[in-house]
Amino acid sequence: MIGRLGYPGQGIVAASLAVAALVLRAGPASAVPLYAFTVTVGDSQTTANSVMFDGQYIWVAVESTGGGALEKLTLTGTQISTTPVGIAPIEMTYDGARVWLSNYNSNSLSIVDQNGVLVQTIYLATGAHPEGIYFDGKYVWIANNGLNVNSVSKFDAASMKFVATYPVGRAPDGIAFDGTYIWVTNSYSNNVMKLNRETGAILGAYPTGEYPLSVIFAGTAMWVGNGDVGNSKLPPLFTASLTKLRATSGALLGTFAAGNAVRGLASDGTSIWACNSADNTFTRVRISDGAPLGTYPTGTNPRGIAFDGVRMWIANSGENTLTVVSPVSPVSDSNSVTQVLAPLLSTSQDAWPGITAIQPRTAPGVLALGGILNALLDD
Repeated sequence: MIGRLGYPGQGIVAASLAVAALVLRAGPASAVPLYAFTVTVGDSQTTANSVMFDGQYIWVAVESTGGGALEKLTLTGTQISTTPVGIAPIEMTYDGARVWLSNYNSNSLSIVDQNGVLVQTIYLATGAHPEGIYFDGKYVWIANNGLNVNSVSKFDAASMKFVATYPVGRAPDGIAFDGTYIWVTNSYSNNVMKLNRETGAILGAYPTGEYPLSVIFAGTAMWVGNGDVGNSKLPPLFTASLTKLRATSGALLGTFAAGNAVRGLASDGTSIWACNSADNTFTRVRISDGAPLGTYPTGTNPRGIAFDGVRMWIANSGENTLTVVSPVSPVSDSNSVTQVLAPLLSTSQDAWPGITAIQPRTAPGVLALGGILNALLDD
């Protein structure tokens, strides 16, 4: 299945020769611990593929053998509703009234209202394998990730009607909106494309790292998670990365180290959180300059992440759990146990001051071109 776990390709993103001298390396230092509790969804035969916050509730796409469900949770992890959806629900978005899910294996979209009622199922072309999905305030966009499909589809959110399908690069995966333009990662083309929101015209294609998967807009920049894990038949061989691009021009603002197979990005306003699906960790970097803020453990194969204003909710696609992370001891229900997450990689600077630091392991060298480039170039 394209775009799931086990990605082809090898290598890491190299710094361009023009700025190679600007590579910075972060030395060992102390970092804050974070606090976490675990929420269980589905049963032992299911997996948590993605997670979303609608402003009040948490929604989780749960995959089971030959099926799938959408679970609605409170902020303490208590289940409110479970809605059967298509096969292998993989990503979701919220249009202000309804949750839209892309069902990878049934080539369909499930639309569920706030009460957990399935209101419509939309079937796409055979082999479309919808992956990334995003609501831009008017349209819902879907990345058709199937072999040689290479397109995105657009639906009117209010009417839930199909509008158009537009060609993009090879194996599109992630979708984001910068307030003006649509951005699509093309995992087999190693680039991200910027599209006109109304016409679907391709306005630019910008190089990323190898096998770009996720993309988000934060501040004035687009952040792309690159998912290279080397040969998919062997253990991860290479370190993937984060690419930061200026939203207005697509100019490269930095390339920053992360773990293996970055799949799932979120922002808390001051830092970017990246799920490292092959490492069972997440990495945080500072938005302003890409400085590393720590790498911490999660459950198995973290794939999706959502911010509720205080906590990060991480969907572990190799098991039926969510890892819920907070800078302070989180409020959880009686079935949850709070734990301290010790940083595996960190620097002395952190977006959440005031938390007692603990001693981390020695930090390896981190590729960080963005610190200087951002200061010189960013808006």
